[in-house]
Amino acid sequence: MGENTISRRNFLAGLTATGALAAAGALAGCAPQTKSDAKTGKDADAEGSWRDKPAMPTNIAKTLEADLVVVGAGNGGLVAATTAAQNGVKVIVLEKGGDIAAAREAIGALNSKLEPDHYEDPVKLMNHANMTQSGDANMLMYKTWAEQSGEMMEWMKETLEPKGMLFPFEWHCPSPEIAPEAYYPAMCYNPCLDEYNPDGPNYTSYMHLEKMREVLEELGGEIMFLTPAQQLVQDDSGKVTGVIAENGDEGFIQVNAKSGVIVCTGGYGANQEMLQDLCPGNSAWCVLNSSNTEEGDGIRMALWAGAQLEAGGGCMIWNRGIMNDDTNFGAPYTGDIFLPGSQPFLHVNMNGERFMNEDQCYPMSYAAGANQPGHFSWIVWDGTYWEDIQRFDTCGCSRLAPAPSGTAFNADVYDCEAMSKEHLDSFWLEPRIESGALKKCDTLDELAEAMGFDAERTATFKATIERYNQLAAVGKDEDFGKEAYRMSTVAEPPFYAARIAGALLVTIHGVITDTNSQPLREDGSPIEGLYVCGNDQGGFYPHNYPSNFTGINAGRTATFSRIAAKHALGIA
Repeated sequence: MGENTISRRNFLAGLTATGALAAAGALAGCAPQTKSDAKTGKDADAEGSWRDKPAMPTNIAKTLEADLVVVGAGNGGLVAATTAAQNGVKVIVLEKGGDIAAAREAIGALNSKLEPDHYEDPVKLMNHANMTQSGDANMLMYKTWAEQSGEMMEWMKETLEPKGMLFPFEWHCPSPEIAPEAYYPAMCYNPCLDEYNPDGPNYTSYMHLEKMREVLEELGGEIMFLTPAQQLVQDDSGKVTGVIAENGDEGFIQVNAKSGVIVCTGGYGANQEMLQDLCPGNSAWCVLNSSNTEEGDGIRMALWAGAQLEAGGGCMIWNRGIMNDDTNFGAPYTGDIFLPGSQPFLHVNMNGERFMNEDQCYPMSYAAGANQPGHFSWIVWDGTYWEDIQRFDTCGCSRLAPAPSGTAFNADVYDCEAMSKEHLDSFWLEPRIESGALKKCDTLDELAEAMGFDAERTATFKATIERYNQLAAVGKDEDFGKEAYRMSTVAEPPFYAARIAGALLVTIHGVITDTNSQPLREDGSPIEGLYVCGNDQGGFYPHNYPSNFTGINAGRTATFSRIAAKHALGIA
């Protein structure tokens, strides 16, 4: 499978469980990455608000010329830059970090010619999305993605196939016989290099951005690393004509852009001041944060240029942050990632009470637990967990049991190993049992003691389990309405419990744009010369992320970045 395969496999195999998760996160974009140097809200307040526009630097050490400037070398920026470079123009990418961003493992695209047998009705998807997202998503944005994402996927394959990238299609949905209401649109591509194994492992996943970088640089595109953009340059009409950035020892540089500037810096998940200001209730109860350099640079620059921030304030938060007995919420984040936390096992609060239908989208499940006493929940299961997980048949990145061969990417998204009970036990359960974060006991009384319950809470907890077991036995959740196939008894020892809180992935609301990705002023006019994409762009999920739309964020990011580049260059 090539040198990359061997090095990746040996690299992961040589790490402890915690180290492996951090390494896999850097590749997968799911697990926690390097801690950010983002200032806390207190420190930032001492320097002024994030909303304040700083003075324009005047000591410009060097001026560069380009046709298109892209701010951010990630899932959006590299697509935009490569699209432009393929059309023969000079492209400069300004990247704050020391390398390109981590690739996402799943890219959502509808109705591509690559998969003619899989058609999804865009109108059904749009209306389902709006119902799951407080009714305030921008349906024009959804419609544009639905109509143009297929072309983006075809372009990506055509661009990267010569580099050895394959684009297998992942789709699996629980059987209609047992889950007639389940809605998992067929829309997910999982790129891998050289070889694809539908049953896992796939060690060469997450390589498509590396290959896109190669294509970009071969076409003459330039990426300037460790060069954070500071401000946009505008002429007297308000048109954006360039970017001022800071480049190490050189100081401030100005990069003029003949055709436009595309901003896609990943949102503001690493900016504690912005999190506390814009979505404190949404992000406060997290024990992990995957954001690293995403400090809201693109959003702030766009607002200073006259753009608007959409109403809302949301983050994509996994329900898979596991807490030890002494883990605290917030920065500095000291929790651990725990993929089984996304399984729909029984959840109880710190009083031992069940409080929700556990079969929810990741951020909805997190929010339900965050609103309970202590702002977390206990996930509880018994010794029959593997049978339960197979019956749950969850999809997307939460899946822990293999789907039928050829229908899905049956590899753990954190380390790319094949799904199996042995992998679940060795990679996820045993290290957390050893650390004390996952409690394992032979009786429910012992489990309650390990959870810190007193006599009253223990009695409530045991009564909750008795009731839950009764509901599971009759196949009808009369208390919260969970589907029967997602119910599970807690009756066979050993018994397990873990505190589950949030793991912040990215922020999900952003600048208001039109369908060309151009930011809009308060009067509705577009800011000429400026485009905002990815997690800096609003319109898709101001409050809640639709977790059963596998790959939608990477897919919409790439789609609108490609749209932006073509619009800036006047390409149909």
